[in-house]
Amino acid sequence: MSDITRHTNCTTGGPVFVDVKDGKILRMTPIEFDETDAPSWTIEARGRSFSPPRKTTASPWTVAHRSTIYSPKRILTPLRRVDFDPKGGRNIQNRGVSGYEPISWDEALDTVAEEMIRIRSEVGPAAMLSTPGSHHLWGNVGYRHSALLRFLGLVGYTYAEHNPDSWEGWHWGAMHMWGNSFRLGINEQYGLLEDALKHAELIIYWSADPEATCNGVYGAQEGTVRRRWLKDLGVRTIVIDPYLNHTGALLGGKWFAPRLGTDVALGLAIAFTWLTEDTYDEQYIAGRTTGFEEWKGYVLGKSDGVPKTPAWAEGECGIPAREIRALAREWASKKTMVAAGAPGGMGGACRSATGNEWARTMVALAAMQGLGKPGSNLWGTTSGTPVDCSFMFPGYAEGGI
Repeated sequence: MSDITRHTNCTTGGPVFVDVKDGKILRMTPIEFDETDAPSWTIEARGRSFSPPRKTTASPWTVAHRSTIYSPKRILTPLRRVDFDPKGGRNIQNRGVSGYEPISWDEALDTVAEEMIRIRSEVGPAAMLSTPGSHHLWGNVGYRHSALLRFLGLVGYTYAEHNPDSWEGWHWGAMHMWGNSFRLGINEQYGLLEDALKHAELIIYWSADPEATCNGVYGAQEGTVRRRWLKDLGVRTIVIDPYLNHTGALLGGKWFAPRLGTDVALGLAIAFTWLTEDTYDEQYIAGRTTGFEEWKGYVLGKSDGVPKTPAWAEGECGIPAREIRALAREWASKKTMVAAGAPGGMGGACRSATGNEWARTMVALAAMQGLGKPGSNLWGTTSGTPVDCSFMFPGYAEGGI
């Protein structure tokens, strides 16, 4: 084993050991901690002690990464359609039919540059369409304030904006409800796991599937362990998603399937039920919110003549009115954590042209049930663990990107 070098990879998707020999990866395994490593945190809740396992978890794509790296299907060079000649026959009728051949990076760059010059001269710069990425390279090349857009601005092009595809809808909706722009509009903070283990009675996963999405993107399936703890404690689960997602299939519980894009209508009908049945936290609202009467008037239909009743919402989202009322009553009767996206703000419901309205509705509903009281918060179940502020890990938090 002396000729094998063990590396530690602590990126997103899971901390792993990487064993390398002669410049090639032999294996990738979860890190196993021993007595020389720092102790794990422990949470005491409901007569039990909870600590993370001393062996790291890893996302499925992390486990498969070695196979990805050495896959014969991995594209290592630019490819060009075999019957495409940019200076001759283009054979556009064969797009998606013909095979591809590798070319050099210099040849690929020359082809792109020549095509841009051709399109600009023959048709005009407006014929070139481009759009920024939400995260791609985080500003170095493809972001909104980047070298790419600076270059295209000098050349001339048509700019295409896109719907929010990450946290943007949540940010622009939620921050106007919070009254601040705290971390992309997301409110998840340290300590919410402990709060949930000690106090929560119900978790509502609304446009949230942490078992399949952010649990592995920004984490390493470690949230799965915590959700198992909550299930073992008897914390009930409700899933609101157009399809029965992986989290709902794993944890069980009631599943509501609204039509795509109608989550706001469902949320308004829940608020209507609370207002008309007097099952919201009036004392909290009076002391910790502003503008509630305007919200109340809209929900009850006083401002636009359309009461947002469960029957009205049924026509919008397809969920029977009786089930909407049952959902509202269950929520109001228990200490409820709402996983509005996972982590908060990452759900598909805020990634649409009107996604900001869903975010505003989630914050309003959480406030109506006493946001921040024991067991009552917006929490996606993927973060919120205890933190040791004396430990310093350089990188992302220091502008490492």
